[in-house]
Amino acid sequence: MGIVIDARTAMQLLGERREHPLVARRHRGVLATQHALEPAAPWTWAAQPADGEEIAVMLIAAVPLTVLGGDGESIEVPPGSLCFLHPHRATEVAAASAGTAMCAWVPWDALAEIESGMGAPSEVVAGSVLGRGLQAFLSSLLTQPSDPTVYTDYLVERLIVEMVFSVLVEAAPRVSGEGRKGSGVDRARSLMLVRRADQDFGVAALARDMHLSVRQLQRLFAAEGSAPAEELRRIRVELARELMNDADYAPLGIAEIAEHSGFADAAGLRRAFALAGLPSPRTVRRAVRA
Repeated sequence: MGIVIDARTAMQLLGERREHPLVARRHRGVLATQHALEPAAPWTWAAQPADGEEIAVMLIAAVPLTVLGGDGESIEVPPGSLCFLHPHRATEVAAASAGTAMCAWVPWDALAEIESGMGAPSEVVAGSVLGRGLQAFLSSLLTQPSDPTVYTDYLVERLIVEMVFSVLVEAAPRVSGEGRKGSGVDRARSLMLVRRADQDFGVAALARDMHLSVRQLQRLFAAEGSAPAEELRRIRVELARELMNDADYAPLGIAEIAEHSGFADAAGLRRAFALAGLPSPRTVRRAVRA
């Protein structure tokens, strides 16, 4: 996730006269903003070219909205609902009354995985515990004075990305692969993606979330020639490699990469790399820097 979002450029994606939000906080590659809404001034979100620098937005308004999606359908949105502005879909957002809205701006390359194995959700995202968590976090970030450090910037960036990604995974319509017998494994993989960075999340927790016994969960994956522990380890290894290949995360040590990827420590990360047939994390890091 090497894109650093410029606030002024980002605001222009919302249409003319949007260059000056009420509040803007940039944390490395992500941006959190608060805006004034006027009923006579709709936001016109234009589709962006697929050039690797696209930006997606999760918008939460304190007033009712009318959202006009790319399919021409108009949807009435109550206050507090989440609106997802996809970088490749044109959208118009109009406020029913004067008020405010918060936005989380995230580089699309950090979220695009949502479209592999499932479809990105429509413009309006149904309310959920995860959505309310994102709303509370953005509100705190935008209204409470803080003195950020380099390390807290890393943490806030990862937290915003993971929270937005989790909301999308939860809201996305499932797309079953050809020949699949059901959506059980798809749902399990979605939960893994949502909680991949959580060190306390494992096969037992996944089984509880799916209301299955561990043995039932293992049989579910065995039918596809896999195992839940292997899948979770693979997903975490992919996240670790993503962070290692991101120049923005170069200052982090191997132990910190392991922590942000859901591993207990650097030794756990090394074992996972070895099981995946990869060189050691330090070797991968050196190759990236070279």
